[in-house]
Amino acid sequence: MRMLFLAARNLTRNLRRTVLTLVAIAFGLGMMMMMVTLQSGQYKVMLEQAISTQAGHVVVENVKYTEEAEPEYVVPGASGVVAAIGAAVPGAVVAPRIQMPGLISSPKNSVGVGMRGLDPEAEAAVTEMEDKIVRGEWLRKDDPQGVLLGVNLADRLGVDIGEKVVFMGQASGREVESRLLRVRGVFKSGSSELDSFMALSNLEPVQIVLGTPDAVHQITVHIEDPTRSEAVRDVVKGLIPQGTHALTWNEALPDLVAFIRLDRVSGDIMMLVLGAIVAMGVLNTILMSVLERTREFGVLLALGMRPRRIAGLVLLEGLVLGILGGGLGFLFGCALSWYLVVYGLDYTAFIGESMEMEGIVISALMKGAWDIPRSLQFVLMAVVFTVAASVYPAWHLFRLRPVEAMRQA
Repeated sequence: MRMLFLAARNLTRNLRRTVLTLVAIAFGLGMMMMMVTLQSGQYKVMLEQAISTQAGHVVVENVKYTEEAEPEYVVPGASGVVAAIGAAVPGAVVAPRIQMPGLISSPKNSVGVGMRGLDPEAEAAVTEMEDKIVRGEWLRKDDPQGVLLGVNLADRLGVDIGEKVVFMGQASGREVESRLLRVRGVFKSGSSELDSFMALSNLEPVQIVLGTPDAVHQITVHIEDPTRSEAVRDVVKGLIPQGTHALTWNEALPDLVAFIRLDRVSGDIMMLVLGAIVAMGVLNTILMSVLERTREFGVLLALGMRPRRIAGLVLLEGLVLGILGGGLGFLFGCALSWYLVVYGLDYTAFIGESMEMEGIVISALMKGAWDIPRSLQFVLMAVVFTVAASVYPAWHLFRLRPVEAMRQA
């Protein structure tokens, strides 16, 4: 306890320098926490979007479709599989999807599209596409002719609500099939590419064109608790036909998972660099404090105090400095993170309304997400770096000779 008191008193000898060092530690740590919060928010949005629009928490696919994504590789008997999964996994939303490249023609133009057939009720429950309708209305199950077009696609076709279009496609080894559809709505996803290429309809029109009645490409399962994904996958495995398999979201989205992992590592490297810069400032503070007390340390050595005890005092000073700076930095970081979580940062002036990353549409208003465990890791890192920065000044004391040290004024 006495050593702790001495360490605290020594830090107040040059209060201005100590305060500046604490501010540097707190500012650096606060910025680290802010970056972690913003990064976590970005990951959260990317995963939520990918899970809701692409893979679900669990997805059933034809084994070959996972490898090649060719239209002919389907999950047969889809309606029975959907019903079985719904009964076996209470509370889950089961969304069947079928996708096919083709051509949509209007009296004014013909445009290549990616047509997605879906269950309107299930899709509305797990995605935000219904909220992105800018004209018209969402699809209805009792309207097999209805189709939704991206806003740019509708402009290129020169059609509006209520007008007719023809969807044409060709499955492998089959003749070209077509289906007359009527535009029920126009959506704006936020991605100019998707808005120029994507069309949505009920399952039936795409199944007819593809020649695969009661078959889909994906059956996605969406649950409230993502941590149960593996358990749900194991249940689903016993309900699906031969030639298909069930995957959790991280198995179905390996590229996205790898991107997030790599981005997190690069972010950690930046944090370490910032931490090293702050540690250099701490090293300067502790070293100057030791050099200013060289004569004092010489007297203590002459009186019989062991060098390691004096060195321990210097290390304790670094520890106190690190704990105080870490505490202040954590509070400062929490304040910055709270602002990001509640209000976010608006990048509209730089990227427009949204941007696309790894196929995911991200809003220009980027909000953070709390990641307290990772933030506490950086607080601990700040304390460790501060103590580490005190090692060299402490080691310097072992080289002191009492007589020479006492000669210094």
